[in-house]
Amino acid sequence: MNDNEILKKVNPLYFSAKGCLGLLAETGDLDIVNFYNSIDKEQLTAFDDNPIIKGRIISLEVRYHIWNVIAKETDCQTIVDLPCGYLPHSLITARLNKNYYGLDLPIVTDEISRVADKFLNEREKFFVQYHSVDATNYFSMHNALKDVQGKICIITDGLLGHFNCDDLKIFCGNIHRLLMKFGGCWYTTDSHFTALMSKTYAAITGKDEAIMSNATSKGRKKVGEFDKNETVFTNGTFEERRNFLEECGFTVESFRYPEKLKIIPSLKDNPTLMNKILAAYQDMEIWKLTADDTDLSENEIDLPFTQNLSVKDNILSIRISGRLDTITAPKLLQQYEEYQAENKFAEIHIDAAELSYISYAGLRVFKIMRESLDDENLFKIVNANDEVGEILKEDGYTIN
Repeated sequence: MNDNEILKKVNPLYFSAKGCLGLLAETGDLDIVNFYNSIDKEQLTAFDDNPIIKGRIISLEVRYHIWNVIAKETDCQTIVDLPCGYLPHSLITARLNKNYYGLDLPIVTDEISRVADKFLNEREKFFVQYHSVDATNYFSMHNALKDVQGKICIITDGLLGHFNCDDLKIFCGNIHRLLMKFGGCWYTTDSHFTALMSKTYAAITGKDEAIMSNATSKGRKKVGEFDKNETVFTNGTFEERRNFLEECGFTVESFRYPEKLKIIPSLKDNPTLMNKILAAYQDMEIWKLTADDTDLSENEIDLPFTQNLSVKDNILSIRISGRLDTITAPKLLQQYEEYQAENKFAEIHIDAAELSYISYAGLRVFKIMRESLDDENLFKIVNANDEVGEILKEDGYTIN
């Protein structure tokens, strides 16, 4: 199995990002269409022509252009796009003569960096960098930004609902630390992420917003990432979300969508519908966050990631040290599949004594290994610390 196939198995969420690009291509924006025509479309299919899909397309378009407005208006010279997905934000930023750092999963940055390179001229390439990071790993993000001089503007769109409770706190702590180091601000559209789609749908159809909310909820449940991440950004109220961010050490400044976006380009020939949709956004907010003076994040020091695999009597023993996350999980899966190609394992034993953190990507690798056994009960984990053990127990594992 090649590296790209390994990354797909460990990080399947990349496919949803491609779907978003496909939906946005329906708006006819030239940059988006060029990017969409250049990616590997794999299993992407044509979209149904129905109001729910139309609502998603328009809400995605609105968020895309809000991103562009923020990048243009900020006085920060460096824009940090997290997650960057497959969107052509790098083109927009480079045309503004600003530095662009696109951060995402390895499988995303590998492909999108090559796509963007096709459409950036030589001058624009100077401004653009893509880096693979794990958003819960401060050091991976800090390392990606090691060349940055001056203030940064971090923009996140649709990210906060992907985390479980613990990871959401870690992520916000990481953003706080970055802003304490570099200065600048963090913009997020996630205050009303689902509501934006629902209000768009209701404005288009005149029907109840709940129809779109229910459709969105069903779609999320099809993705394994969302079965255990009930957090303030998935189930909380607007006020609870704002209070959470303030408790994480941020000062929150609010902007209404119509303040930042005056037109919806795909609807410029239908001003009646466009104005109706924009009017529905009067209560929708974008948040600009700045870090308070006190650094609330922990100065954790993780062990370096290592993996040691050995086979004896059809038992695979694995000892893991450090973080098993988006960046490191593919390494474990790669080596595991190399061993599996030459052996039929009856049991798999994981020694987690020095495993300091495990993300969804790591849990997915454990699941792949466990399901390969004839008897899944013979997948055994020992010596996990309390924090890692709790995550594993929530995922159905027994810690010996």
